[in-house]
Amino acid sequence: MTDPTYSVRPSQQDDLARLADVERSAAVVYFAALGEPTDVPDVMAPDTLRACHDTGLLWISVDGSDRPVGFLAAEKIDGSLFIKEMSVHQNHQRRGLGHCLMQTALAHARDSGCASVSLTTDRLIPFNAPFYERIGFSALPIDEAPAALRLVHDQEIKSGFDPRRRILMIRRL
Repeated sequence: MTDPTYSVRPSQQDDLARLADVERSAAVVYFAALGEPTDVPDVMAPDTLRACHDTGLLWISVDGSDRPVGFLAAEKIDGSLFIKEMSVHQNHQRRGLGHCLMQTALAHARDSGCASVSLTTDRLIPFNAPFYERIGFSALPIDEAPAALRLVHDQEIKSGFDPRRRILMIRRL
């Protein structure tokens, strides 16, 4: 990690209620990059976060006071660790926290026998697809993706993501 005052650890039950604020803060930066309003009412459903926590697939980046400032939530889909969400509070971005969260998830995926790590993201925002490309992810054409990952992508499009911008990415392990 770039800044020694931060660390990454598995989630704890007490973290779950604090993650919506982290996600909203990160989303403000995301939506501003899209040129869209930055009022972000929707965050991951508490049940989704709890499921990631319960399966050991939720990692938290904390500051020196052990306060959550970032998180990565994942699930296993068809032999791939699928990154559902990675968010870092805007006051803590550009310090290597996203990279460290992703390295933690990659190590877990390798250690647990996953064949790959996958995610969906915006192809045009500079801190999205290009960030993942720098750490070894590449675009996976939707028609070449396993059915379960195509379904995730299709559900995101139905929920309002722009299909011209949404991309499925994969890193084979």
